[in-house]
Order: sequence, then C-alpha cells, then structure tokens
Amino acid sequence: MAFSSMRLTLHPLLLAALVSCQSTSPASLTNEQGLTVASTASSASHDAQPTQAVTENPTQGESIAWAARPASDPKVMPTAAVTGGQDDDLQDAAELIKARRERQSYLSNQYVERGRAELDRADLQAALESFSAAVEVSPSSQAARDGLRRVRGLMGDSYADAGEAFVDESQRVMVKRAQALMEVEEHVNAGDLALREARYDDAVQGYRQAEMVLMASPLISSSSLNLDLVRGKGREAANLRTEAENAADAAQRAAAQAARDRAEAAEVQRRENRLSEFYELANKSFVADRFSEAESWCRQILLEDPGNEGAVSLQRIARQSRHHRADEENRKHYREQWLKTFEELDTMNVPQTDPLKFQLERWREVSQRETHSTRQLDPALDPQRDSVMGRLETVRFAPNFGGPDDEGTELESVAAYMQQLTGVNFWISNAVRDELDVEETSIILHLPERSVKKVLQIIAETSDSLRWKIEDGVVMFVTKDEMTGGQVLVTYGIQDLIHPIPDYPGSDINVSPSDGIVPPDEDLPEREYNVVDTALLEDLIRNNIAVESWETDMANQIRINDNGIMVVNQTPEVHAMINSLLEDLREATGIMVDIHVRFMKVEDNFLEDIGIDFRGLGAPGAGSASNFNDFGDSASVNDLGDSPGRDNTLGAFLDEGADGDVKARVEDLYDTQLGSDSFQAAGGLSFQWTLLSDMQLELILRAISKSERIELVTAPRITVHNTSRANLSVLNQVAYIKDFDVEIAQAASIADPIVEVIQDGVILDVRPVVSADRRFVTLELRPTIAQLKRPIEERVTTLGSQNSVTIMLPEVEIQRVRTSVPLPDGGTVLLGGMKESQKQDQQSGVPILNKIPILSVFFERKGTFISNRKLLILLRANILIPTELAPTSAEMGLND
Repeated sequence: MAFSSMRLTLHPLLLAALVSCQSTSPASLTNEQGLTVASTASSASHDAQPTQAVTENPTQGESIAWAARPASDPKVMPTAAVTGGQDDDLQDAAELIKARRERQSYLSNQYVERGRAELDRADLQAALESFSAAVEVSPSSQAARDGLRRVRGLMGDSYADAGEAFVDESQRVMVKRAQALMEVEEHVNAGDLALREARYDDAVQGYRQAEMVLMASPLISSSSLNLDLVRGKGREAANLRTEAENAADAAQRAAAQAARDRAEAAEVQRRENRLSEFYELANKSFVADRFSEAESWCRQILLEDPGNEGAVSLQRIARQSRHHRADEENRKHYREQWLKTFEELDTMNVPQTDPLKFQLERWREVSQRETHSTRQLDPALDPQRDSVMGRLETVRFAPNFGGPDDEGTELESVAAYMQQLTGVNFWISNAVRDELDVEETSIILHLPERSVKKVLQIIAETSDSLRWKIEDGVVMFVTKDEMTGGQVLVTYGIQDLIHPIPDYPGSDINVSPSDGIVPPDEDLPEREYNVVDTALLEDLIRNNIAVESWETDMANQIRINDNGIMVVNQTPEVHAMINSLLEDLREATGIMVDIHVRFMKVEDNFLEDIGIDFRGLGAPGAGSASNFNDFGDSASVNDLGDSPGRDNTLGAFLDEGADGDVKARVEDLYDTQLGSDSFQAAGGLSFQWTLLSDMQLELILRAISKSERIELVTAPRITVHNTSRANLSVLNQVAYIKDFDVEIAQAASIADPIVEVIQDGVILDVRPVVSADRRFVTLELRPTIAQLKRPIEERVTTLGSQNSVTIMLPEVEIQRVRTSVPLPDGGTVLLGGMKESQKQDQQSGVPILNKIPILSVFFERKGTFISNRKLLILLRANILIPTELAPTSAEMGLND
C-alpha cells in the first residue's frame, strides 16, 4: 500500500536524522518543545535521566528514543567549566538541533499533506491518523492542529471514539494522544480567556477539565503544558474567584448598609419635608387670608408632631385672624351695598358690549324653574327604585353564563348570582316558572365586563318572552304579558323643537333701468320645523324607546298637537328615557354664534400737476381786453358753443397800428380730467405775471401736489341662532328721478316724474352651522358693499315739443362675496381682499418748443395721478352656549 511504503520511507530517514544528530559533547540542549536532548555518549556528570520513551509502530521498522526533562529545571554548568572547546561543542549542538528541527518540520508537513489528501478523498479515519502523526512528530505544528479540527468537525460525535477504530495499538495510542493534547490546549485556552474576562467559574471549570485530561493522559505532558502548570492556573483562578466573591459580598453588605442609612435618612428627611410642606401651606393660606385653611394645616402638623409649639401658636393666631376678618367682612358688605346702589345709578346709561349677559339677581330666580313634565314626574318617582337602579348601574362584572356543556344556565342560578353580587333582591314571577319552558329560562351569555343593568337589558332583548322590572325595591323577572300598568300621564312642551325659526336673508342692491330687466328675488326654501316635526318625533320615540311596550300595553300612548304639546302615558322608566332624548335634541337648539365683521377700506391717492399758460390779458387784469377766437370770427362762437380751454383771452398781444396786430395764446389742456371726482387738481400755487409794453404778455403758472390716505372701517356685529339665516344692513337711501310719464290733458302734455330710491352701504347676510363637537362653525356668507357715485349723473332730454327735462342716471359700485368658510370657535378668517390701482400720466405742450431744454418749462404741462384702493373683509365667529355662560351657583350665592 502507498501508506505503508511512505511510512517505510519516512521512518528510516527520521532514524538516520536522529543518529546523525548525536554528539559526544556532554552538554544538554533544550528544543522548542521544552525537551532536553541527551547524546548517547553523555557523561555521568550531567545526570541526564530519561522521562519518557516513544516507540514507533513496529511496522515502521524503526524505533526512535529520546530522553527529556522539564526545561524549568535545566542543568547549568559552572562558568569556570566553559572553555573554548566547549564553545565549539555548543555551536555544533545548536547546528544539530537546527537540522533536527528542519527534518521534523519536513516530516510533519509530509503527514499534513497526506492528511489533506485523505480529507479530499473523504477518508476521515486515515486523515485522523495522518494529522495525529504530524502532531506526534511536531507538536507545535499549527497546520496539523487545524487538520485535526477539520476532522473533528466532519466526524461530529464519532470523533471522541475514533481512536478505538484503529487495530494497531501504536496508531490508537498516537491518535488518542493527539486528541488529548488538542483537548487539553482548548480547555487551557478557554480557562485563560475566561480568566482575562473575570469569568472565574468558567476559568476554574476549564482548568479542571484540562487537569482531568492530563491525569488520564500523562504522556502528553511537557514543560509548557503539564499537570503542575494546569493545577497552578486552577488554584490561581480559584483564589481570584474567592477574592471576587469576598469583594462582592463586602460590596453587597456595604450597599445594604448604605441603603439602610439612606432609608433612615430619607424617612427623617420625609418627615421634615412633610412638616415643612405643612408649614409652607399654612403660611400661604394665612398670607392669602384663608385662615380656616391655615388652622387645618396647623392641625396636620400637630398630628405629625404633637406638642409642636410653633404649630400651636400659629393655630391660635389663625383663629383670631379668622374672627377679626369676619367682623371686617360684615362691615365691608354693608359698605359695598351702599356703593353698589350708586354704581348702578351711574352705569345705567353704559351700553352693553357682551353678546350675552345674565342678570344675577334675576337668573337666581329663573334657574330654580322646572319644566311641567318634571313637576308631574316628581310625585311618581320612587326613591327606593332609584337606589336599586343606581346599584345596578354601578356594579360591573363579566357575564359567563352557559353551564358545563354550554346549554345554558338556569334563570334561578343567574338571579341568585346577581343578588349576591349586587346585594339587591331578585325574584322570579310565578308566570315565568309556570309558562316558560327550560329553554326559555336558560341563559347563555358570554360578554366582557359591563354593568348589571346592561346585562339585564341584553337578556330581555335576546329573549322573546322574558322581561325584568323593578317593583318595591325588588328586581323581578316577569313575562312579556306582565309588563303592564304603572303608567304616568305627563305633558311635554316641545315648541322649541318643532316650530321653525324664520330666516331673514339680506336684500340685493341693484339699479333697475327704466323698462329694463328687474333681477329676480332669491327663492329661499322655508323651514318646516326647527329640529324635528311632530310625525318624526313620534316615530323616533316609538321606534327607539321601549319599542315593545307601545304594543304590549294599549294604555301606553303618545299624542302631539300642532301647538307643540306632547302628551305621553307611560311608565316612569320610559318617561326618563323620553326626557333624556328630548334633552339630547335640545342641545343644539340654544346655540348662537356671535359674528364680528370688519370691512376695511384703505385708499392712498397722489396727484401732481405743473404747467404754464400764456393767457388772461385784460380779463379782468391789466392789458388789452381782446378776445382770441380759435375758430374764426366771433359770430361762430355762438354757433359752436364754448371755445376750447378755460376762456378765449389773449396771452400775447402786439399792436402794429395800420399794419395790423399779432395775437397769441398758449393753454395746455388734458383730454380727460386729472384725478377723480373726489380727488381733483384744485388748489395749490397760482402765479400770474403781466408784461405791459409794446408787446403785452400774460403768464399764468399753476402748480399743485396732493396726497391723501383714507382708512374706512365698517364693523357690523350680529348674533345669529344656529342654522338660521340673518342679515345686518347699514344703508343710505337716495331718491332720484328715474324717468317721466307723459300725460296729455287738453291738448297739452305734462311730464310726471317717476321717483325711485337707490341704496348704498353694507349688508351682511350670514347663516352659521355649528359642528357636533361645538369646536368649529361653518358660515355661509353673503357680504355686500355698495357705494353710490356722487354727484349722480344727469341727462337733459325733451318730451316731444315740450321743454327739456332732466333725468338722473345713478351709478353704484357693488362688491359682493358669496362663500362658505369653516373656522374654529373664536378664530378669524380673511374672507376676501379686493385691490384696485389707477395711474394717470398726462402731458400737454407746444410742439418743438416743449423739446427745447429750459424753454420747454414755459410751453409744457405735466400731470400725474396715482390711486391705490384696497378692501379687506375680516370675520371672527364666537360660539355662544348659554348654559356655559350662565352664572355658577357660587356666583349666584346658592352654595350656602
């Protein structure tokens, strides 16, 4: 076999190497494994005693023997014995050891390569033998160790018993020795790692396991890994563990003592803090003039520390101060009543600014009123029944009725359990016992925790014939037919629920032309009811409150008339549910919304006009009074009307006598008016200069610069009922002549004026809708701003052959917003913004002359007008709930 041939080849080489490495020198050298190599010719002076002998497998045909002793006890020769010859011997021995190491490494590598090849062939048993042989030859071979680890990983659990599979004893011993060496090293390394990490228990355990392996395999010991060394490490780890445990015990005892000290100090501090807190509270109460409360805190101090002199003194002072304050309050009360009378006289004419204000004296009386239905129900109420009902609502449990087979729990057992749970008597009527079978009286109910009352209601709702009621303080299980009688006739006022609240929409502002199309009025649907109508309310009660009772007992009736009166004949329990339903429906009826609106109109205007005219001689100032007709002779003026410009006076005049004269005028005019009707180019500087000589000259300078800023705020405020529509109008009404009717009488026509009225101002049309959580309100808004331009334009016309008449054509600037916006209670929203900007740049002058520098000033006119207008609509809505704004009992003085 290849394996046997390789073995026969390698072992003679190893034997030859060992023989060639023998030395006649008496010196002993230690190799890298800590073994001392002794030559065969060693003298008796070295006393080299063999410690172990390893014999190869006899099949190898060779035997290898060496003597070893621990490196920790080397034989050191005296210094005087070292001579020059001995130095040569030592050098030869070192070279011999080096050559031996190289041969061992070579032989180990051969075993490793063979083991790897066997691993590739999946021959794990042969690979185990090869790697073990490599470790045997060179225990420090890392490759051999890695190979053994790979074999162990591949063999799994069978690795521990793998040595037993070898037939040859030397192979079995070699493999077991390699396995033991690997195991010892792993345990020692694990113990060293645990020791470094202060895991002393793990370290002791690792060293003990290594010690056990070494005791079982003493031949694997070496100078660097032996039983004494492992035991020493084990004792060191045990000592460290003991020290750590002692330190931990000491730390624990110290921590426990510190905790006890802290607890005692904390208890002392807590008591001191509690007394300090009581003193502080007593002081604050005393400073705030709450003397009764200060006395109470002093009593608390005395409970904690009886006999505390400071607390006794403070309690006495607080009691005296309380008596003194009572006297002062009596005198103050009389004085306040006196002053209040005069204040009421002084404030009677002060307008109210709050949207809703309660008069305390009046409300104190009004708050004691009761509804007619409450007065009717009070005599029918049973205090004992209310007590039982309160107990049923308070006690809660998780029903789990069903029996062992989930076929149902008997009603008697259910009643007994509830009676024990609530302390209220439960009783089953004879009709239930006699008329209902076992199935109808068996309860199957598995629910989470809820009140006993709710469980009884569920039992009644899930059963066709079983019901319950309270009579004489007893909860009774009865049949459906026994749920009769006990009715009370009660009258309810429901006018606020069925009578509709009218809407008041705002009117639209429009100008209706003569014989023109008149804008139609808005067609708004009328409300039929406020919350519910009579038929809906009756159906709501019958279909949701004690549904079966209306048909079971014919005495149970409900009637509603058109005046808002509801008459109900039912049991007190049903009346209580009806009353609760009506209160829920009324929650939204008393809500109002206070709406603040700000119409902010800002206008910023600027005007500048500068120009020079040559005109005005003799009219009426100095100079020749002569006219200058731009259209020819003066007769044409009457035909054409007024001449262009302000007048037809002269600006320059030169009389040449018989040769004639020269007339001229310069007037710079604009095609359109500079500015607006409310902001015109009037005022400013007017300068006139006249030259009288052969050449007469009249100069007029006009210069004006204006600016204005107008802020107009219109702030209407309106309080509206929830869901109703209302409007607020602030209007001016102006009458004007719209047209004329011609009436003919006795061959003459008479003009009969038709007078109309136009309006301008602010109209706020709004409908609020409050959300169910009363945190938001949705507003349907229709604000309108109308502004009539003044003066009203007039037109002159004739009616046939009659004289002329004047009609008026009003022009209204209307700004409207139609929107719906949601906003939170008390929030403000910018509803809309409208911005208008107007700019005029006008220039007039004499051609050519107005282009010449400096000279152009006398022959040019420039005008600038800038107007910026902005309209902002800001809106804020506050939800008013009268019940929340109502004075409390303390404010009305009802707590006493």
